[in-house]
Amino acid sequence: MVQLAPPSAFVPRLGAALCLTTMRGLPRQCLILSAALFGLLAGIDSASAAKTYRWVDAQGVVHYSDTPQPGAQQVTLSPAQTYSAPPAQATPPPLSTPPAASGSPPETEETYQSCAITQPLAETSLFAPDSVHVAVTLDPPLREGDRLQVLLDGQPLQSNSPTATSLEAPQPDRGAHVLSAVVRDSTGKMVCSSSGLTFYVQRPSVLAPHAPGKGH
Repeated sequence: MVQLAPPSAFVPRLGAALCLTTMRGLPRQCLILSAALFGLLAGIDSASAAKTYRWVDAQGVVHYSDTPQPGAQQVTLSPAQTYSAPPAQATPPPLSTPPAASGSPPETEETYQSCAITQPLAETSLFAPDSVHVAVTLDPPLREGDRLQVLLDGQPLQSNSPTATSLEAPQPDRGAHVLSAVVRDSTGKMVCSSSGLTFYVQRPSVLAPHAPGKGH
């Protein structure tokens, strides 16, 4: 396809030729005529530049041009697409960590390794005891703020101090009994518990007050 120069390219030469050949001695009229011709041809050039024509030659090749051709069709080109980035969103401030609730116990890394009833011995038999001595061993020792509770047959034994690891079970009844120990922290949460320990109490019967009762 041969591109032709737009008509406006010939305006200066055409105006100059008119001034030189037909209007010598009339410089003012020459300028006015040149300006009029330039404006007219510039308008034609602008109008033709805004139009695009499409045609297919004998070889099947599609052509586009701003100059009309035989059999050409005028087409309208879509405007160039543009992209506008959305405005950047402000980053929300980081969430602050809520303060720890007042009154909650301080966290400690040390935990109890064992809780055990060491007295009386497991499966021992006691004859008519006035009381049974109970001893509890903790590893590590009882922490500050924790409480120790000893249970006899599921019921807590009375103790003068919640930190005492040695206490008495007064006058247990005849038969088998089970002892256990539980450690709780300041919130009441159980942090350690022992296995149940069974012992037996023998007492004289009504028919034979001086004979030991049956048992181990």
